[in-house]
Amino acid sequence: MDINHLKDFVTVAECGFINKAATKLYISQPHLSNIIKDLENSIGFELFDRTNRGVTLTSAGKHFLKHAEVIIKEIDALKEFTPTNIKISDKLRVSMTKFTHTMDSFNEVCSKKDKLDGFTYLLNEGTTRDVIEDVANGYTDVGIIHYDIHESKNIHAILEKNGLEHKTIAKFTPEICISKNHELIQQGEKVTLDALKNYGFVRYLGQYEDFIYNIVKKGHHMDLNNSNKIIYVYGRSTLLNLISISNFYTIGILEFDKQQSMFNVISVPIEYCEKNLLFDVITKKNIQLNDTTLEFIYNVSERYRKLSSKQKDDKIIDH
Repeated sequence: MDINHLKDFVTVAECGFINKAATKLYISQPHLSNIIKDLENSIGFELFDRTNRGVTLTSAGKHFLKHAEVIIKEIDALKEFTPTNIKISDKLRVSMTKFTHTMDSFNEVCSKKDKLDGFTYLLNEGTTRDVIEDVANGYTDVGIIHYDIHESKNIHAILEKNGLEHKTIAKFTPEICISKNHELIQQGEKVTLDALKNYGFVRYLGQYEDFIYNIVKKGHHMDLNNSNKIIYVYGRSTLLNLISISNFYTIGILEFDKQQSMFNVISVPIEYCEKNLLFDVITKKNIQLNDTTLEFIYNVSERYRKLSSKQKDDKIIDH
């Protein structure tokens, strides 16, 4: 159970309206509705009675609210016990949304430090909201997030509210990730989202607010969260291994290093895609970062810059 989803539930209970709570949380109403439905499915009962006049807690929902408030209070208290209290000779603490490209930069920097006398390095993964919370609370020093370019105003408002600053390092159009042995490829068919609608869509569990699952083509919006065939997974390795041995697909960006050699998975541009994703580095305002953290920021910024340039070059060649 995601602690952020508990907080979302409490916010809806306080507001009495999902749309009002969504505005307060800086997320869309459909995403918040999905979060509440997911929470209700996981606990096995309904939390709200829904009417045209808003939502009210069910009797079970009122009981659940009391427990949720206690859990949130305890979790907030635990935030005092973070790695910031540990004295170490070198540290790197990163939060990231689930993109292997970021992990590759983290691994590359860490691999160069094995001769040091002491260090503590940490990589945490989650949603964009999770990453923002990690950095704001001081659990990590730097975060790499992604978001829809049309959500910039909301994301920037959240960052400002949490005392964070950001730097955009790349812009991408999302791409389809499928096996090189996919049935469509073997049959010589064009790989499009329309052609894939009868195959299974693999996505990360609980990440309804993940901007990459909503696609815009020629002004038409397609929410892949509403696909008829969905496989939910938690880990990246599970997702890629599943795609590699099946006709399922997911949505990502350009291929990461060794994506084909390790998983036999390729990335295919989405025809007429109008969606743009921004990738930002976020840190606390006026914070002094150590050399290893700065090295990571440079590494990941250059990695995404080169990828973004490659996608632009590929589009020019295609045209």
